Amino acid sequence: MSSDLKYKGWIFDLYPVYGGMRLWLIDAAGKKHRLFDAFAPSFYIGGPAARLRASCTFIGKLKLPLRIDKSEGIEFYSGKNIPVLRVTVFNPLHFAKVVQWVISLENKKGHQGGALALYNCDLSLPQLYCFTKRLFPLAFCEIEAESNGAIKAIAIQDSIWDTDYSIPPLSILKLRMEGEHIRPDHCGPRPLEVEIEGQCRTLEGSDDAAIVDQFNRILEQYDPDLILSEWGDPCILPQLMQSAQHMGRPLALNREPNKKVQAKKERSYFSYGAVVHRSAARLLFGRWHIDRFNSFLVGQTALEGLFEFARLSRIPVQQMARTSTGTGITSMQMDLAFQDGILIPWRKREAEGFKSASQLLLTDKGGLTYAPILGLHEAIGELDFASMYPSLMAKYNISPETINCTCCPENRVPEIGHHLCKKRRGLVPRFLEPFLEKRARYKHLKKTASDPAQRRIYDERQSALKWGLVTTFGYQGYKNARFGKIEAHEAITAYAREKLLQAKEIAEDAGFEMLHAIVDSLWLKQVGATEADYEALCERISRDCEIPIAFEGIYSWLLFPPSKTNPKIGVPNRYLGCFQSGKTKLRGIEVRRGDTAYFIKKVQQNMIDILSKASDAQGYRAALPEVGTCFEKYRDQLRSGQVPFFELAIAKSLSKAPEDYQKASLSAIVAKELAGRGVHLVPGQAIAYVITDMKAKLPSDRARAIGFIDGAWAYDVEKYESLLREAMEVLMPKGIHLHQSI
Repeated sequence: MSSDLKYKGWIFDLYPVYGGMRLWLIDAAGKKHRLFDAFAPSFYIGGPAARLRASCTFIGKLKLPLRIDKSEGIEFYSGKNIPVLRVTVFNPLHFAKVVQWVISLENKKGHQGGALALYNCDLSLPQLYCFTKRLFPLAFCEIEAESNGAIKAIAIQDSIWDTDYSIPPLSILKLRMEGEHIRPDHCGPRPLEVEIEGQCRTLEGSDDAAIVDQFNRILEQYDPDLILSEWGDPCILPQLMQSAQHMGRPLALNREPNKKVQAKKERSYFSYGAVVHRSAARLLFGRWHIDRFNSFLVGQTALEGLFEFARLSRIPVQQMARTSTGTGITSMQMDLAFQDGILIPWRKREAEGFKSASQLLLTDKGGLTYAPILGLHEAIGELDFASMYPSLMAKYNISPETINCTCCPENRVPEIGHHLCKKRRGLVPRFLEPFLEKRARYKHLKKTASDPAQRRIYDERQSALKWGLVTTFGYQGYKNARFGKIEAHEAITAYAREKLLQAKEIAEDAGFEMLHAIVDSLWLKQVGATEADYEALCERISRDCEIPIAFEGIYSWLLFPPSKTNPKIGVPNRYLGCFQSGKTKLRGIEVRRGDTAYFIKKVQQNMIDILSKASDAQGYRAALPEVGTCFEKYRDQLRSGQVPFFELAIAKSLSKAPEDYQKASLSAIVAKELAGRGVHLVPGQAIAYVITDMKAKLPSDRARAIGFIDGAWAYDVEKYESLLREAMEVLMPKGIHLHQSI
């Protein structure tokens, strides 16, 4: 009689253990099952025969259970099969050690005989396992296992391309410091607050041991699947762990026995012209910890967007929460390459081709922009190309291995002289086709869903895919992208410029006037034009340009305000408008900026709500006195000292370490204040402060960190009133003609 067991549920967590992978399954009743799957990962080594023989001898010195045999795989750029050595490591916990051993051989000075090339060696073990087994996080499956939990078979009953999938019934514990959302180490001590199953409690005690004991009891009582924290990565969990260690008490964060919490170091890096900081991370085993303030995806798309990306990328949820969308997109592309037998290079090996100065001027132009016609307009239609750059990549087969191929020199990219392969379908376009199609399905489902909760889920998932599509284009120009190439990036923008010009000509031929255009969007005007007229124009542009363009709607009113530095010109991505549906669209103004104080945002939004009731430009002008009254009301609040400090906090990211600032900017003043209080600060990290006295002779009196300001201080009424006035004046710019339809 068989003692095998069968389980149905969702893959919740997976990570390497001795001899294989640990899988945690959650079934429909919420029960957790701890399973094990034997797994022996492999990586590949290519290069001259003499070097390969030497590497075999070198690896053999490790005396670890592994196997080396001859194999072959497809080289990405050429598409040709090449001979390689396959190194199979029978214990996954040894995998990184073996790889590093081979890398040390490659880095060995004075070694002759040509370079080694490593493949599939720097994928995380959960990724490699999922690629090999065709699994993914949160997949619904049926598992057959022995009584000891050893897996015999896994049958997936799910697909990464499904849109109406479900997730397991997760038990969620919310963890934060009591009070305002201030980073705990940027303020004084505050009690710990825990919320689970609708109950919120504050952990209080005479010492750290009492807090640790209370937290442990909650973990044991509720056994949450997810600890969703605010500042848990850099502050709360390290503090709890340190207290538990100091008191000699266990802290039951992990479900996996004898596993320590995994700590990842913080780091700062330069990206798109700014210094970015990623906090240290604390990852659990058998349970999730997600810090909502240390996750781009959670911040932008909530948990549903994170789950969507984890499924598609085959990266475990906790890891995906703390990495970039670019890493997720690269994982999706690597998965496709893995299935095709393409060898995934350890490092990007394809350098940018040489260009003369004139070639650089020709190719490196970016997107096309037409400056907006300043002022207030009415009855304006907006058209947007749907995922323009990814659509172009899919349509024209733009991929690192297809750009400037050796076989199709006649298939020219407009304007810049590059050419594209017509014989070999690129990896990136093949990845993008189902990705684009899935986002289109989500957008349709969101539009047709009657249940608001389901509509929100579809929106969060499609938003995650939108960020992925943006990243796919950006990574073509990123120097370290695994499947990126600057010439492909240049080809995409060249096609985009051509399509925008073509769309402009088609619109003008149909009698429309263009007021503004930026990269993939056009704002058009035609007296008396209806939605049907715009829809017909979209059909014509989509057909002639061969990529889809969508009609966003007709604005009741649309304002292009002038630049703050030059009132005679506009800023391309700075405008506000209200569609005839009543929905507003805001770009580049205070309410959309991350460094605007909440109070200023709140007041400007109230002003916009007043203006949104206007049905045309005349109604907009008629509402301006009410906007002025709104301004006066909140200005009086400022003057009377009624505005809480927290609503006046301004957030800024540090561009350098506190000691490296030379000038007494507000950010520098506050950074040095925090550093003086023992707060560890690094470039890219955000700080928040209140302006106390801009005109103070002593720099330290000009601003204070929000976490340490108290009743002994007052805010600078004059400065905040000036900021409030700027937020009002962008809605009613002086000296600008208010355009009307004739």
